[in-house]
Amino acid sequence: MCSGAIQMTRFGRSLMAIVVLLLLTGCGPAVVAQAQSGEAAPAAQELPAPAGPRPAAPASMPAEVDADPATESGGPGDPEVINPLTGEPVSDPASLTRRPLLVAVANFPPSARDVQSGLSLASQVWETYIGQGMTRYLVLFYGDYQQELEEILESRLGEGGDGFVIGPVRSGRVVFEDIKAMFPRALLITAGASEEVKQQLSNRVSVYSDDPETTNAAGVAPQDLAALTGVEVDPADYAGLAFDPQPPPGGRPAPFVSVLYNRYNQIGWTYETERGEYLRSQDQADDTPTLVPTLDRLTGEQLGADNVLVLFAKHRFVNSERTIVEMELVYVRDRKGLLFRDGQVYPILWSTLGGRLELSDVEGSPVALRPGLSWFEVVSYESTWNEEQLTVRFHNPPGP
Repeated sequence: MCSGAIQMTRFGRSLMAIVVLLLLTGCGPAVVAQAQSGEAAPAAQELPAPAGPRPAAPASMPAEVDADPATESGGPGDPEVINPLTGEPVSDPASLTRRPLLVAVANFPPSARDVQSGLSLASQVWETYIGQGMTRYLVLFYGDYQQELEEILESRLGEGGDGFVIGPVRSGRVVFEDIKAMFPRALLITAGASEEVKQQLSNRVSVYSDDPETTNAAGVAPQDLAALTGVEVDPADYAGLAFDPQPPPGGRPAPFVSVLYNRYNQIGWTYETERGEYLRSQDQADDTPTLVPTLDRLTGEQLGADNVLVLFAKHRFVNSERTIVEMELVYVRDRKGLLFRDGQVYPILWSTLGGRLELSDVEGSPVALRPGLSWFEVVSYESTWNEEQLTVRFHNPPGP
């Protein structure tokens, strides 16, 4: 087992991080293999990531993100360069020209949660239904997360770095292609995919553990990141969301929200005033209402999101086993949703007609997110929202 200590995290809670690396398993570095794709990725190389943590969002951040941050130098006294997916400033403007990674991270079996790593460094997390009551994450990494990761790894006092830092990675799903379409030139990372699904996925690589018999052992190692992200992108392609540290008017109090995908898959988000985030908890697939905090193994902290969004989307089972689920997420307009931020809930409409996500209120005016990480809970049209109990209950779509 790898051991060590983390002294710095995104939220500066150094004492918690001292013990977290005791949880690290002895997984070997990920082996990256090029799969069928529309754009080849270079082979993984052992290249160090640049250093430098991501600073916090300023209180005076404008509601609209600069759509062309690449023109700013980012030096002392220069205008801040903003990540268009988080609304937060980046320390290195060049990080916005490196392509995003979309990583399929396991949430089932429940043992995967003990080793979930790196999610707190993400810009967005998309939680999607994969059938039989289960969900899987597609985690989007973009911006200067590599600098923050480097600082976390350096604080291990000479320990570790030999296991994955993002994972555990699991197989691809067809909905991942729809999500990837919103992020031009992004790279999809999975641990393989079924033959039927693989044919529908593009620009993808697979990662495999050096111990294929061990569940939850595949992941992205730190030395893989520089090579995987080494394709230039235009940050203007990702500018569609609005951000504002001040909450919009018209919200209703929402100190928590429950998202119930299944009696064995119950999720709770509780607003924590000090952090200004919703903190995530989940049951243990034991058919009880008891929820336990969802931790990031990398930091030892409970996962939080500045924004929790529930998107109601059309779902359709493709096969009789109900293990392949298609979802309408791109090139649609005025679909219903909910936004939770700053301890309040807002009914919203979401659209992707132009190939990028845009949010508005029910009257069509843009809705601003809180700067930071956004977590998307994608649920079916048949799902229900109880505004008195603050509960979203997932219901399966009709069978094939």
